[in-house]
Formats: sequence, structure tokens, C-alpha cells
Amino acid sequence: MLDALLWLATIEVIGFAAFPIVHFLLPKLADRGYGFGKTFGVLLVGYAAWILSVLGAVPSVRGGLVALVAALVVGGAFLAHRNRAELAGFFSREWRLVVVSESVFVAAFLAWTLFRAYDPAISHTEQPMDFMFLNASIRSEFGQPMDAWMAGETVSYYYFGYWMMGALSEISGVASNVSYNLAMALVPALAACGAVSLASGLVRADGALPRVAIGAGIFSAVALVLASNLAGALEFVKANAIGPAWFYDWLAIEGLDGPAETPTASWAPDEHWWWFRATRIINTFQDGAGIDYTIQEFPFFSFILGDLHPHVMAIPFVLLFAAFAFGFFASGETALRELRGWRIAALGAMGLTLGGVAFSNLWDFPMCAALLVGIAAVGAYSRIPVSTVSPASPGAASASVSADGSENAAAADSRRRVLRLALAAAQIPLAVIALAFLLYLPYYIGFAGSVNGIGAVEIPSRWAHLFIVWAVPLGVVAPWVVASFWRTVVEEDWRRLAAVSLAVALLPFVAWMALRLQSSVPIESPAIRLIRVLPLAALAGMGAWAALFEASRNGRTARAFALSLATIALALIMTPELIRVDDFFGPPSERMNTVFKLYYHAWILLAAVGGFCLYDAAEWRIRLAGWRRRLSTLWMVSAAALLILGFYYTAAGAASKAGGFASEPTLDGLDFVRDRTPGEYGAIMYMRDNAEEGAVVLELVGEYDSSGMISRGSGVPNVINWPGHELQWRGGGDGSFSERQSDVAAIYSTQDIGEARNLLAKYNVNYVYAGPREAATHPAGMAKFAEFMDVAFESGGAIIYKLRE
Repeated sequence: MLDALLWLATIEVIGFAAFPIVHFLLPKLADRGYGFGKTFGVLLVGYAAWILSVLGAVPSVRGGLVALVAALVVGGAFLAHRNRAELAGFFSREWRLVVVSESVFVAAFLAWTLFRAYDPAISHTEQPMDFMFLNASIRSEFGQPMDAWMAGETVSYYYFGYWMMGALSEISGVASNVSYNLAMALVPALAACGAVSLASGLVRADGALPRVAIGAGIFSAVALVLASNLAGALEFVKANAIGPAWFYDWLAIEGLDGPAETPTASWAPDEHWWWFRATRIINTFQDGAGIDYTIQEFPFFSFILGDLHPHVMAIPFVLLFAAFAFGFFASGETALRELRGWRIAALGAMGLTLGGVAFSNLWDFPMCAALLVGIAAVGAYSRIPVSTVSPASPGAASASVSADGSENAAAADSRRRVLRLALAAAQIPLAVIALAFLLYLPYYIGFAGSVNGIGAVEIPSRWAHLFIVWAVPLGVVAPWVVASFWRTVVEEDWRRLAAVSLAVALLPFVAWMALRLQSSVPIESPAIRLIRVLPLAALAGMGAWAALFEASRNGRTARAFALSLATIALALIMTPELIRVDDFFGPPSERMNTVFKLYYHAWILLAAVGGFCLYDAAEWRIRLAGWRRRLSTLWMVSAAALLILGFYYTAAGAASKAGGFASEPTLDGLDFVRDRTPGEYGAIMYMRDNAEEGAVVLELVGEYDSSGMISRGSGVPNVINWPGHELQWRGGGDGSFSERQSDVAAIYSTQDIGEARNLLAKYNVNYVYAGPREAATHPAGMAKFAEFMDVAFESGGAIIYKLRE
């Protein structure tokens, strides 16, 4: 496990070097951002390496990357020395929180590293794609990475997560076939310690004792990286032949078609990949066919699946952005002119983080921007004096009327004040968003997306399915939102509070109404759809009311911030029931990505505030009596029961995915290739170590199979592979995809050396891979390569030919 130790040591050095910086940038958190030091350090090193490479200033090679880390260490040491008294005082006061945060990180990293060692193969779903992007990023020296599955073109995808993980691979000296699995262990570890930092910071900001804050932080970390939905409980019921057939028919989840004929002899279901169904719950069936295929992935599922996808790698950076957002919210500044000292630097760091989040997973950008705008609005609302929001009692209002119309003047002055506050509140969000765009401008210039607009959702989710997906996190958060709303009182500004809350609750529905008019497909009546979404809309409205009420009475408190996060999460769950993003996927998957990405972000936010909810509920319960105390007990027991039911999936799913932890552990993600076709493994290693800059290799074309193995494992581009995915990434095709596929087939199949040479020259190919699949598919054409190319590598039926100089 030397590679794991090297990787861990690299992260720790970066984290310790970055801590004096985040200590300066995040003073509102109890741990001063210690739990985000590693995440922010990785972001700084990754961004510096990327921008210097794109600008042609410094190549992205190991020497340059190590120099960037050294610069970070020097800068961190300088800040630490300059603020040594303050840092010493911090560690003296908060050493327990620091120890807990570090322990959570190391424990999570080691646990997930051990899991990956028993399930290391980079072989299924979209892992090959992730591995290709990782290797393409590592191979890139100057400019944006070349697409290893489309020679001559740069990557058209949000690849910054791969770039950062590739930089860590080079700095640590760990090969990509191992670092892929270490990256999959690093992400939940960074997410866990980030959750501890944010949740404990919110609780401490509310005045709680350190040990209470630590408990809340650990709860949020567990909720984020280990909690699961209720699908596992249903799988247990099915595997043990429990329940009548009509129940499964009513439930209508594909694969859960009835109780097993014979109860399983194991504590976990033994059906192949049963755990995968936990993310394919929401669907509507007609005549046995699904017509509303969606994905409801959640972090723990992502971690056991092992796809190093953008939405997975973005999790720690979304939490980091939320931490900066809390710092901005709690600082009290609204307008740019109010910023001083560290707040100016924090604004820059927030822009860098938001841009990094968007570059890592573009779907997270609008959601993080909405979070920033939302808390800015709540902060601005806190500055409106209650007495100026609306008239007081009728008697007081009439008493203030004077003959010269001073009441109208006062009302006009109040409106102008509100308008000034709104304009001032918009300044910082707009500045951060603009900075996020400008810092990563070279990426956006060449990016091509596949989003074509938005549309009205035709088929909403069934409540039974929503309960299975969301009962665990909402079991903690939703009652807290209701209780927070219940504790408010109706005062002078109730009309404005009601207007804003109703806008938050109903704006998605109003948008659906407008989009519905443009739809060519019949959609259910507005009344029926409103009834369907009303519970979620009511929760979002209550959350907005409670957040605004808290801010207007007590200022920019941690409770107001937590309520804002919860409200945004509820709005994210409700929105895919009304609005979908039109992209590459058509029927029956029209809202697949909308549900997928918005749900994922909602899970992160709900987990982040879960610790605060638990703490706040416990604080309330002390002061309750009678039926209120019994109701709070029912809530806590129910929430605990739901969590326990969800943890069954956590244990059984992990054990099943890792094959019962019975195999020989290894972190080499290509070990399955070495066992199956050792010659191909050797060919990958040869190309990775020997192919020159700008080299192009020819391979058989395919999708979701073993094709593209050499390019994905080495980062050396081939002519074309996974064309269906290339079509998605590039937002359409101009016929070049099919032309490339035809040319690849022609090169392999033709016996005409002249034709083969011309087609190879067309794509600047200088290596040809002739493996078992290529030879079996085009047997007649293999012999010609030896006549005009040299054998650069040969082993176990795998040959690499290289053009003669």
C-alpha cells in the first residue's frame, strides 16, 4: 500500500500548506476552515497548473507541479509565521475539533481505500470514460487536454476534476491505474471532513458547546458519505420472499417485480448488481415499458459504483463554496464598497471556487449561483427594519397621516430603501459569478454543450417513489423546517414575508404553467399538478418564511443560513416535477439528467444542514412539554428508524459490490486486464511510457465494451471511440463521427497498403494496435501492417506497430 501512503502524504502536505490561507479566508467557521484546507489546496494547485499550462507559461509536468506545491508550502509557511500567535491560540482552543476533522478524513480515506482494493477494476459502466479523461489530463503538458477518443480535438467536457486528480497523480508519483482508485477514496474523505467543518461551524456560530458541534459535524459527515435511501429495505423484503405480489405491482419499480421464489440464505440479497436499482426507482410504466426513465443517484451509491464522474468529484468543492457563502453571509457585508481586508480576498476565493465547481461539473454552477443569490437576498432582507416593511396597526397608520401627505412620502422612501438594498445585495453575487467566469475563460471559449433549452415535465413522480428516495434525509430536515416555521409569529411584515415565501414556493409551478402552453404533448391540468407538488411547495415556502423571519429579527445567523440551504434543497427536489432541461437525451429519458443532477445537489445540501437540524431539535426539545414533547419524540424516533433502514443498504450494498471482500486486494485498476489478456496490459504500459507527444494510435471502435483500451489506459489519442458519448459531449455531430468509424474499419480491413497509409496519414496515426479483438474482427487485413511498419511491442497476442521513420 505504498502508493496509498504516498497519495495520502501528498494530500496532507497540500492541506497543511493551505491551512494558513483558509484560516485567513474562513474566520466564521469554528475550525477556521481546517476541514477545507486540503480541498482548497488541491483547488489552488490544480488551477495554477491549468492556467499556466493553457497560457503556455509552465508545462503541466511533474517538475512544474511539484514546484507549485513548493510555492504553496512557502506561502503557507510565511502566513503561518506572520500569524503564529493567532494560529497558536487557535490550536490551543480548537485542538479537539482539529483532531476530529483530521481523524474523520484519515478514517474515511483508509476505509474507502480498503474498499477500492477489493473492487479495483476500471471496467464497467462509464469508468473507462473517466479513466480516459484522467489519463488525457495527465498526458497534457501545454493547453487543454487532447481528447483520447477523438484524435486532433481537445476535450469538450467539464474536465477540471480529472485535471486536479491527474495533478495529484503526477505530484505523488502514483500511476493512473492506481490513482484512479485512490481518487475515488479521496473524494468521500474530503467530503466528510468538509461536512464536519461546515456543520460544526454552523452549530458553534449558534452558540453551542464544542462537543455538541463536533457531534453535529460527524452526523452531517455520515449523512453525506454513508446514508442511503430506502431501496435497500425493499431489496431485503424481496430477497426474503416477503410481501404479496400486488404490493410489488403497485410499487412498480423495474426489477422489483415480486418476492423471490426462495428466501435468500444470506444476510444480503444475492441477485447480481441488485444494489444498482437504488438509483432507478422513479419511472412510469405503460404496457410494461418505462416511459419516464430517471436517475436518482446519491453520494454513497456513487462511491461504491466507482465511476470517477464530475458530479462525484465536485462534492467537496460544493461544500467549500457553501463555506465561503456562509462566511459572506455571516460577515454582514452587502455591497462591494463595504468589503475590507480579508473579505476582498475571500470574495476572490469564492469566485475561484465557484468557477472550479462549474469547471468540474457544469450542472452545479446554476445551483451554487442560486445559493449565493438566495443568501444574499436573505441577508439584504435582514437590513430592512420591520417597522418600514409594512404599515403597523390600522390605528397607528391613520395617526401617521398628515395633511401634506407625509404618509405617501414615507412609503415612497421605504420603497426606495428596499430598492437600494436589493441593488446593493446583487453586487457581490454578480461579482463572484463574473469572476468565476473570467478566471476560467479559456475553458469556456472552446466548450460546446448539449443543452437546448427547458421544457415542461409531462409525467411527474409518484409519491411512493419520492418517499423511497427522500424519506431518509427529509425525515431529519422536513420536520425541522415545519417546526421552524411554526415558531415564527405574525408581525408587521407578514404580507411581505408571505409574498416572498409564496414566490419561492410557486415560481417553479408558474414557470411550468408557461412552458405547458408551448408543449405539443397533452399534459395534465394545472390543478392536478399543483396538488401533486403542493407538499414540497409548502415545505419550501415554510423554509423561506422561517429563514426571512429569522434574518429580520436576529440578523444573519447560522440558523437563517441553514434554513436557506434547506429551502434551496427542497426547491431542487420540487423543480424536476415541473421543469426539465432539454438535452441530448430524448424520450423516455427527457428529464433524466434534470432529476439526476438536481437531486444530487439537494442530497449534499440536506446532509450539510442535517447536523444543525439535529442540534436545533435537541435544543428545542429541552423546553417542550406535553403533546409537543411527545410529537418531537415521534419525529426523532421516526428519523432514527429511517436512517437505520437506509444503513442496511450501506452495509449490504458495499459488501455485494466488493464481492464479499473475498478477492485478493489490489489498487491496480487494470489488474483485470493483466489477468485476462496480459499482452494488452503490456501494450497499455508500453504506450503510456514510450509514446511521444502528439502520438496517435489506431484501435477498434466500440462503446461500453473493451474497445479503446490502449487510449483510455495511456491517454494517447485514437481516431475515434465511444462515438455515442462523443456526440453527447460535443452537442451534436457533423458526420465526422461516422466518417472516422468507417475509416478505422477500412484501415484494418483493407489489404491495399496505399489505402491504409493514406488513411493513417489523414489522422496523423503513427501507432497501430493489433490485439485479439482487432485480429478477430478484421483477420484478412492484419498482415499488411508488418510490410510498412515496425513492431514496437509484442506480447501475448498483442502487437503495436509503429510507422517507420
